[in-house]
Amino acid sequence: MSVTTLTKPRNRRQEIWNCLRGNKDRLQTVSEIAKACQLSGNTVYTYLKALNKGGFVSIQKGSDFCSPYGYRLERDAGVDAPRLSDDGQPLKCPVTEALWRTMRILKTFDLDSLTAHVNMTHPVSRSMAKVYAQHLEAAGYLKNTGNARKKSFVLLKNTGSKAPQLLAVREVYDPNINEIVLREVPDYE
Repeated sequence: MSVTTLTKPRNRRQEIWNCLRGNKDRLQTVSEIAKACQLSGNTVYTYLKALNKGGFVSIQKGSDFCSPYGYRLERDAGVDAPRLSDDGQPLKCPVTEALWRTMRILKTFDLDSLTAHVNMTHPVSRSMAKVYAQHLEAAGYLKNTGNARKKSFVLLKNTGSKAPQLLAVREVYDPNINEIVLREVPDYE
């Protein structure tokens, strides 16, 4: 099986958020947002419910019994969609975000210093930091300036604030440049 195109992950939260931000001046129904984003109504409703509980959107009942509810953005948190739990509470950023942010600050580091810095705010194992660093090294974001036994890294590509993502198919996706920068293709493909 040969792969001719690479698929980028969809950030459904971000798509819904962009739709809300683009239509601040009017009420939108779940079905309107779902159609615009090409998502299921349940996906849209679940995120809108969390946004409402978090105070980001208001809900207005329809004018009569048959009219659907309308949603309007009340508190704009900026370009990035808020990461919220079902009850509207902000979620902690993923470990990869903390690792990436620390790499961008330190610029040169070894795995022990990276793990120590990240552990101040997020619990992360050395093995997780090692796996993430190895993938970023393979993708060309990091360069090993140490030796095989004691790796030290220098950040070569600082593409933005969003962390490059390790995908299940062994791809590294950078949301800052909207590009898959590395894909490991097994020999049988």
